[in-house]
Amino acid sequence: MAELHVVGRIVGGLEFDEEALFCKWGLVTDDGRTDAKRWNLLEGQASGQTQVDTSKDGPMCVWSHPIDVHYSTTTIHGWPKFHLEVWSQDTFGRNFLAGYGFCHVPTTPGTYELDVHCWRPKPQSWMEHVSGFFLGAYPQLKNSDLAWRQDDRYRLATVATGVVKLHMNVITMGFEKQGIQQRTEGH
Repeated sequence: MAELHVVGRIVGGLEFDEEALFCKWGLVTDDGRTDAKRWNLLEGQASGQTQVDTSKDGPMCVWSHPIDVHYSTTTIHGWPKFHLEVWSQDTFGRNFLAGYGFCHVPTTPGTYELDVHCWRPKPQSWMEHVSGFFLGAYPQLKNSDLAWRQDDRYRLATVATGVVKLHMNVITMGFEKQGIQQRTEGH
């Protein structure tokens, strides 16, 4: 069996209009399908949530939230994707969507600094614009899986909201035994 280790952290979020932010995150394998389970989580948490941090003291909300997962697999199909939702919190403790984002976990071993560009659905009606401006209550996806699925995302009208910084170390083992050649950085 081939193995994949992903060790790193969600560094923080920047360029968001909101100040107090937190991040809900997850790793999805097998393209989210439950009928073809090719990836097995051996250790670690495949989802989580950071604490709330404010960017009043600098350009970035710093989360420094750890990621440490270990998978086994027999194929590269359904390679893990890292998806996230960034939420803002107002002074009354109400939470509002700040953005969705996702990236593929790099397929070659190494250390990576990744920028995940986030977006949210664009308000379509006058009422949604007013609600977003005054209350921060922008439209949300009914099914957040649409943020990382390939299905009908192209139909969405969106606006860019900010960037989440990730630091990720990828370690692979045993892929050669499965007939999968991997290149290392610079080769």
